Amino acid sequence: MRFICSYCHAYAYEESKGDPTTSLLPGTTLAQIPDDWRCPICGKGKEYLIGADDQTFSQTESIYETRRKGQAPKDIDYYRSIAREMLKGVCGAYSVCDGGPDKICYGQKFGKPIGFGGAGQGTTFHRNWTSLQSYRLLTRIVKPHHEPEMSRSLFGQRLAMPVAVASMSGVKNSMNAAIPEEDFYRGVLKGARSAGTIAMVGNTADVPDDLGVRCVAEAGGQGVPVFKPQVQERLLQLFREAEAAKAPAVGVDLDGCGSVAWSRAKKPVCRKTEKELKELVGSVGIPVFFKGVMSMEDAAAVADAGASAIYVSNHGGRVLDSGLGVADVLPSISKEFHGKVVILADGCVRTGYDVLKVLALGADVALIGRPLARMSLAGGGDAVKLYLDYVKSDLRMAMIMTGCNDLKDAGPGIITKV
Repeated sequence: MRFICSYCHAYAYEESKGDPTTSLLPGTTLAQIPDDWRCPICGKGKEYLIGADDQTFSQTESIYETRRKGQAPKDIDYYRSIAREMLKGVCGAYSVCDGGPDKICYGQKFGKPIGFGGAGQGTTFHRNWTSLQSYRLLTRIVKPHHEPEMSRSLFGQRLAMPVAVASMSGVKNSMNAAIPEEDFYRGVLKGARSAGTIAMVGNTADVPDDLGVRCVAEAGGQGVPVFKPQVQERLLQLFREAEAAKAPAVGVDLDGCGSVAWSRAKKPVCRKTEKELKELVGSVGIPVFFKGVMSMEDAAAVADAGASAIYVSNHGGRVLDSGLGVADVLPSISKEFHGKVVILADGCVRTGYDVLKVLALGADVALIGRPLARMSLAGGGDAVKLYLDYVKSDLRMAMIMTGCNDLKDAGPGIITKV
């Protein structure tokens, strides 16, 4: 019998041949594989081994043999190559993730799931990239050397850097059902915690809507649940569950009212009034924030509702085509509300250099989405931590090169628009 690992799609096992890498002798059947056996690619147990047809097995065996013989290091490229196989048809796991016209995720899907792409033709996703890249960092190095101080507090938590994991969900709908939803959440939660920061987890129509809360509770409250704008009564219940799970904060994806997946599942999501926002803020004793703010009017409503943070985001360009990029609106929102309420922002943040630009545009904390989704799929918490460590290293270098000794120096004076 022939099997592949259903988690990473990069490990192949044939009973008649065995596997010297994991000390399985020829003739070892699936039932005889020890319970403590782990896939040498992703670390999952034997329960993830599933039967495979000849073509699938041959393709996976070729991938595995190439890695095994080359003894490829488990670096970011290694995990990206695994993610590329897991996301075949929806994401190319490119070295530049910009949602551009040359990428597999770009273009109208005509009612099909949008995978890792954006709504409609994908122009808002791509605009996130182009708007952020229209800013350039300014070099300033003639001054006394100072090791940058990068830590920042968020919702009572001390973060090793001003970076967090954006709320993501929907493995079945958007990620080829590559792994169970709960494993995806666990990966980002564990990886963020190991890197000294925190992850947000979303909720999706494909699984119980409190799954993220349960995963946060399992992680000892080290995570932030973010919910779609569901029926108010249910949201209030979920908020109380998040507080009971000892989450440091709780949020609502306001622009999730445009979620196609929830509509297909006949689970209502809807716009929220300022009165409803105030009710949510007052329903729990932990900080409440609202995500999906892309206008001064919505920012003012969120601030007036008593929210602890304004999260500037367009849902990765996944709910409105032909929209503005996050970097298009972040400076004006920050100018009005910075210092009055915490400002969070995402929008094609990929590196530590991008993080510094988002801070210079007025955010207190930058959030990263798609790259960390791929890491969680391909390698769980270890891969997520690896990527976050890379971001932190780049942020350190960016601060040194722009003369920033600490985060207070990361203001508009270190960037220019081209």
